[in-house]
Amino acid sequence: LSPNGSRLYVAETLTGRLFAYDVISPGKLKTAKGNLIYSAPEGYMFDSLAVDSEGNICVATLGRGSWGTGGISVIKENGTGLRNFITTGDFFTTNICFGGIDLQDAYITLSGTGKLVKMRWHCPGHRCNFEELLHSESNL
Repeated sequence: LSPNGSRLYVAETLTGRLFAYDVISPGKLKTAKGNLIYSAPEGYMFDSLAVDSEGNICVATLGRGSWGTGGISVIKENGTGLRNFITTGDFFTTNICFGGIDLQDAYITLSGTGKLVKMRWHCPGHRCNFEELLHSESNL
């Protein structure tokens, strides 16, 4: 979800496309058809994603092409383009999530080599929407 919870992002693996769906209320989308907001160049596919606190959509990117071998595509929140591509060198870069005390540790799964790597991110990751509900006493 976007930081304000108004958009749901979905990465389509084989086509390397990223879609956004408008959220009208928790669990309800405006339409069943998403808006295409970004397409990876030839040679790349998308996998899991996370959103950072600036609203950037950080997508684990599989493949090899003009950007290098595997990595994280950092796509602008409004879908107007690629902000950055962080190469991992692993063809099968499959996941990214944020953690650590300040949420600035990006954990990235490199499935081709069987590694989990950690790197500092330029800003905190976006705290999961509704995370407070998981930690409330009424849900224990």
